[in-house]
Amino acid sequence: MLVCLCCYYSNLIAQIVPDDDHEEKKEDYLEQVIEENEETTGDYEGIVDLEANFRKHPINLNTANKEDLMPLHELVLLTDIQINSILSYREKLGNFTSIYELQAVPYIDPATAKSLLPYIKISSDISANQLSPKELLIKGDYTLLVRGQQILQEQKGYISDTSSSSKYLGSPLGLYARFRYQNGTKFSYGITGQKDPGEEFFKGSQPKGFDFYSYHLYYRGNKFIRALALGDYELRFGQGLLTAQGFGVSKSSLITSIKYGGRTLRPYTSVNETNFFRGAATVLGIKKFYITAFASYKKIDGNVGAVDTLGENVYVTSVGGDGLHRTESELADKNAIKQSVYGVNIDYAFNSLNIGITGLRSQFSAPLQPSNEPYNEFKFSGDHLANGAVHYDWNYRNFNLFGEGAMSEGGGMGFLSGMLISVDPRIDFALLYRNYSRDFHSLYANAFAESSTADNESGLYTGVIIRPVRKWQIDGYVDFFKKPWLDFNIDAPSSGTEYLLQVTYKPNKVLEIYGRWKDETKQQNSSLNDEPFDYVVDTRKQNLRFQVSYKATRSIALRSRVEWVIFKEEMMSTQHGFLAYQDVVYKKMGFPLQLTGRFCLFDADTYDARIYAYENDVLYAYSIPSFSNRGIRFYLIGRYTITRGLDFWMRFAQTYYSNLDVVGSGLDEIQGNTKSEIKAELRLKF
Repeated sequence: MLVCLCCYYSNLIAQIVPDDDHEEKKEDYLEQVIEENEETTGDYEGIVDLEANFRKHPINLNTANKEDLMPLHELVLLTDIQINSILSYREKLGNFTSIYELQAVPYIDPATAKSLLPYIKISSDISANQLSPKELLIKGDYTLLVRGQQILQEQKGYISDTSSSSKYLGSPLGLYARFRYQNGTKFSYGITGQKDPGEEFFKGSQPKGFDFYSYHLYYRGNKFIRALALGDYELRFGQGLLTAQGFGVSKSSLITSIKYGGRTLRPYTSVNETNFFRGAATVLGIKKFYITAFASYKKIDGNVGAVDTLGENVYVTSVGGDGLHRTESELADKNAIKQSVYGVNIDYAFNSLNIGITGLRSQFSAPLQPSNEPYNEFKFSGDHLANGAVHYDWNYRNFNLFGEGAMSEGGGMGFLSGMLISVDPRIDFALLYRNYSRDFHSLYANAFAESSTADNESGLYTGVIIRPVRKWQIDGYVDFFKKPWLDFNIDAPSSGTEYLLQVTYKPNKVLEIYGRWKDETKQQNSSLNDEPFDYVVDTRKQNLRFQVSYKATRSIALRSRVEWVIFKEEMMSTQHGFLAYQDVVYKKMGFPLQLTGRFCLFDADTYDARIYAYENDVLYAYSIPSFSNRGIRFYLIGRYTITRGLDFWMRFAQTYYSNLDVVGSGLDEIQGNTKSEIKAELRLKF
C-alpha cells in the first residue's frame, strides 16, 4: 500500500482535474464533522439537507445579512469572525463584483474562499429572495425516500426455538421512510418513520407500523416572525450548557470549531428518539431583541425501577435509552415516562455584541432515581428541574469572545468562556476554558467537554491553525482536564491531557496528504485490581495516521489510509492496533452509475486498542464502526440514476474475522466468523 501511495505522486503533473469536484469535498467535510463524534449520534440528515439546500439555492453575498450567513457556520464553512468580515467589507467597499473577490476579504484564506464557491453567488437581483405565499408552498422540492437493510447471517435473537422472553419479536429487516417538502431554508414540512431490525411492523406491539415517527412544519421569515416550528424541532442557545441538539462542538481536526453558531431554531428530521423537542416554538424579532419561546411534551423511554398496584411507574432509574424496542424487556421501557419542557430565550443584538438570557423547566411524570453507585452521588434525581443561563458573543475585528454561565436547581454551576483570533489569513488561534461543577444538572446540555455530559469537569483547551507557506497547513491543539468527583469506572478524582498535531500538504487540486498524531492520557480503574475498593491508574492512547487522497482521472478518486494505535495501561502490557484501507470512487459526469468501494485490513489486540473509521453509505445514512480483533472488511456502494429525480442506491458490506468463531454477543450473536449487511434505498424527487 505504501508503494502505491508513492506511485500516486509520480504521475501528478500529467493530470487534468475538473473544477466540478465539489461532491468529493462534501464527503471529506461530512467525515470531518462527524468523525470526532464517533460514539454519539446527531441530526446527520439535517446536515445533508442543509448542505444540499445551499448547493441548489446559493446565498447572494450582495443581499445576505448575518442571519442568512449563519447557517454556513453550522456547516463549519465560516467562523463568526469571517462572517462579520464579509459584511464589513461589503459595507465599506460596496457590493461584490465577483465571487472570487471573496479572497480579498480580511481573514478569509484562499482555501476557505474556494470551499464556499458551491454555496454562494453574486447577483443584484433582490426579487429572488421575495417569494409569495403561493410560491413558498408549491415551488419547492418534494422528496420521497424508502430504505431497507438486513444482516444476512442468522442472529441468535431470531432463532425460532429461543424463548419468547429472550428473542426479537420482529423480523431482521430494518426499514426507514421519509417524505419532505422543502423550499430552500425558508419553509419545509415532512414525516419520517423508522423500524429498527428486530422490531415488529404493523402487528403485535407496533399496530401503527413504524416504531418511531418524526414530523415537522417549519417556516423562517425575516420580519416579526423570524422562525416558527410545529411538531419536532431542535434548539441551540448560547454555547450548549442548557440545550444544543445535533452534532456538538468537540475536539477534532477542525481546530477552531469549538463554538456554536447558526440558527437558534431548526426543524428536526432525524430518527434519534430522545434528543429533540416535540411541540411548538417560535423566534420573534422586535428591533434588536430576538425572543424564542417553546413548549414540548412527549413520552420517552425509561428504565422502570418500580410499579405500583395500579400499574403506574413509581420511579425510573434512567431515561432516554437507545430507541430499540425489539424484546419484551425493551418494550416494557418504551414510553415509560412523560416529559414536558418549556422555556424562553431572549437575545439582544447591538452591533457586534450579542447578550442573551435563557430559562427552561423540565417536568417528569415519575421521579428519576439513579442507581445507588458512588459516582451517581451528585447526579440529577427528582421529577422536575429548572435551569437558567446567561450567554454572550462579541466580535471586534479579528477577535471573537464568547461564553455562557448556567445554574441548575439546587445551586449547581456550569461555566465556559472562549476566544477565537484570526491573526491573519495564515494563523487562527482558539482558546476555551470550562468548569462544570459535580452537581450541575442540565438534561439537554451538549457543551464542549471531555465526557458526554457537562458536569464534574474543568479544563483548558488551546488550538492553533498555521498556514506557513502555500500548500501547507499545520493544525494542533492541547487540552488539560480534571474530574473533581468519581465517574463511571473511575473511583477517584482524576485528570488527563490530550494532544493533536496534523500536518497537511495540498500541492494542487488532485492531491492531498496529511499525517496526524493524537495522544491522550487519562485515568481509570485498574484492570488488575482485586480489592474491595478500586484504585485508578494512568492510561495512554496514541493514534498515528497517514492518509493520501488523489484524483486519478476526471472520473476516479482514490483514498488510502494507514493508522496505528498504541494503548498502555499502567502495570499492563502494551496493546497495539492497526488499520489500513483503500477507497475507490467512480463518478463520471453524465453517466447514471456511480460506484464507491473500500477494502480494509485491521488487527487490534484488544478493544482498548480499537480504531474507528468513517464509512460512506447510502443517502442520509452513515456509520463509524470500531475495529478490534483481526480481519478484513469491504463494502461496495452503487448509485444508479434511473431518470431525472429518481435514484437507487445499493450497499453491501462484509466483515471477516480470522481469529473469531463467534461474532457479536447476546441476541446479536452470529455463529461463524463472518458478518454481512445489505442495504437498498430508493429516492423520488420532484
